[in-house]
Amino acid sequence: MDIKPNFEGLCIEKYKASTLTDFHRSANKLNKLLLCFVSRGELKLQINGLYFHNKKDSVIMLLPDTTLADLSGSDDLDLNVFFISLDFISSYSFLTVLLASTEIKFNPGIQVESSARKLIWSTVKLIQDYHSNTKEESTLESVQYLLYALLELVSKLYLPVIKNNSLLQTRSQDIIEHFFELLNKHGHLQRSVLFYSDQLHLSPQYLSSLIKKETGKPIKQWISYMVIKHAKELLKTTSLSIKEVSNQLQFVDSSLFCRYFRRCTGITANTYREDYKIKKQIRR
Repeated sequence: MDIKPNFEGLCIEKYKASTLTDFHRSANKLNKLLLCFVSRGELKLQINGLYFHNKKDSVIMLLPDTTLADLSGSDDLDLNVFFISLDFISSYSFLTVLLASTEIKFNPGIQVESSARKLIWSTVKLIQDYHSNTKEESTLESVQYLLYALLELVSKLYLPVIKNNSLLQTRSQDIIEHFFELLNKHGHLQRSVLFYSDQLHLSPQYLSSLIKKETGKPIKQWISYMVIKHAKELLKTTSLSIKEVSNQLQFVDSSLFCRYFRRCTGITANTYREDYKIKKQIRR
């Protein structure tokens, strides 16, 4: 079945027990990620030859090319299904781990505990509202970012299921490497954690904790290091005034740059430049 979503890459459908045949026809052997939310009733289904019984307040993740056989639901079933193309979420940080997990393939259903239930279900509702609006009222990007937030919440539910920690470690290393690539490219101009988390499609809190955990240093310290590194190069190798250096690094004004430099180095920018000149003359 060719699914025609409101936003290309995402289709959201609602099913009752009486319409599960339509779901079966749409879901079987699609090259898409399916997130299924049972908000009422019960759903029984056979996936890859195994039977699963999912009750109210459960999430079911069906990986691409899943073989879905028998399925049935209770009379009061309310089932919301997100059909997500892989292109639509290709930059989602945890996607590689999800797709490579055989554990999820054979443990697709998770009962959502009360602590996470309200947040997940409200995010589902918010995405549905955005998805149903016209493009003048909501954009592709707004729907995509909300979906990333939902995927982040749902992925955490499956962490106990994913036993292959090497996949998680590999993904963490990929994020760290990508962060430092971005830092080397944009670090002299971009001083906000939000810039890097947006580029990596992660929350600022998650990126900050990951950087601290993997490198031993806070993310703001790495950002400051790169800004100061560029500032020192300009002070050492050019005759630009302090104001001009500040402009090159896109500070609002030179006084802000001077305070930033002194806070990070313990000395003023002028003092650093003069000390460098003296050391250079001594070496001669």
